[in-house]
Amino acid sequence: MRNWSVTFLNAFRIALDTLWLHKLRTVLALFGIIIGIAAVVLVGATLGVVRESVMRSTAGTFGTDNFLISQVGSVGNLSRKALADKLRKNPEIYRREAETLAARIEPYARTAPVLQNFSDVKAGKNTFLTAQVTGSSPEIRTIRNIELSSGRFYAETENQRSKGVAVIGQALVDELFAEVDPLGKQVRIKGRPFVVIGVEEKQGSSFGSSLDRNVYIPMGAYEKIWGSRNSVDFYVQPRDPGRFDEIRETARFHLRNLRRLRPNAPDNFDIMMPEANRDFLAQIVDMVGIAIIPITSVALIVAGIVVMNMMLVSVTERTREIGIRKSLGARNRDILIQILLESTILTVLGGAAGLLISYMAAFGLDNAFDSKVSIQAGYVLAALAVAATIGIGAGIFPALLAARMPPVEALGSET
Repeated sequence: MRNWSVTFLNAFRIALDTLWLHKLRTVLALFGIIIGIAAVVLVGATLGVVRESVMRSTAGTFGTDNFLISQVGSVGNLSRKALADKLRKNPEIYRREAETLAARIEPYARTAPVLQNFSDVKAGKNTFLTAQVTGSSPEIRTIRNIELSSGRFYAETENQRSKGVAVIGQALVDELFAEVDPLGKQVRIKGRPFVVIGVEEKQGSSFGSSLDRNVYIPMGAYEKIWGSRNSVDFYVQPRDPGRFDEIRETARFHLRNLRRLRPNAPDNFDIMMPEANRDFLAQIVDMVGIAIIPITSVALIVAGIVVMNMMLVSVTERTREIGIRKSLGARNRDILIQILLESTILTVLGGAAGLLISYMAAFGLDNAFDSKVSIQAGYVLAALAVAATIGIGAGIFPALLAARMPPVEALGSET
């Protein structure tokens, strides 16, 4: 019985020699594998970063373990008709109504009314365009997990007195104050002065949009700029996370009671959960992944066709060589193993090179996403497995063609 290890090593050596002999053809075939593997791996890694960005952005918007009561709240885009119907059926939630509700559920939950608008913010001769200005109570810091890199958040006394103080995001610091410490400096919003007392910790970006454009000011100070007749959003965070559903229903009951709704009447307000928004965005990311990954995988299919074509040409060119080897005692399986090894070595090398390029590209994408683009071990193993599968699949037909070639006909060939 022949030694399989010797047979394999001989076939491996011959396969390497053949690939080296036709360097240009080998390199051109490698390009297709490299591009296909790098595309699939990078798309997978990028989708992972996008999912993390979704989680970070929803946490920054909602915080954790809380819910939002608003006049109109929806996940996804409402049609114009649906939005008009909601605005017609749901009365605005004014601050006094929100404060009454807060007093009723205060023993069970933290609450914070919120008003938001966009405005330019000025400091000296510098202007930051379209910052997101939020007016709220100090509880918003706890509810939305607002971390500060320096300074402090405004106190309840400052909120009650509508003091002109502000906590700003890192993007405003970078543009308005450059190398200067912003604490104690003055900014102007709609012509009104505010003293910077705190700087929000850098959050990065989500879907290409900065999360560091925030300005937090007391609710009363906000109303001095935009007026008090605005519908507020009302954040509620149960003090005991284990009673989340109970507290949500309690808040719903009290608001219905304040609005004197009949038992069978539908709610004329919306309650939004952070999971709904997060799940909706994650679903969009998954749908994008379902569409993009098959498209990028087309490059691998094309690469497989290129490899198969290359192996067919190689078999045709070596018809006489195959006949000589068979006449000297080479078996069909020896020829089969050699051709399969050639295509497999080619694609595995391409897969390894594609992974190397993926890691290099990941470093470049780190700054673009302002987040670590990491290539998981699963992607590495999957890429190499796919490359090997393509190599075997692309080489099996040429290998069978060569193995079944009659020695007499092969020796008579002039190719």
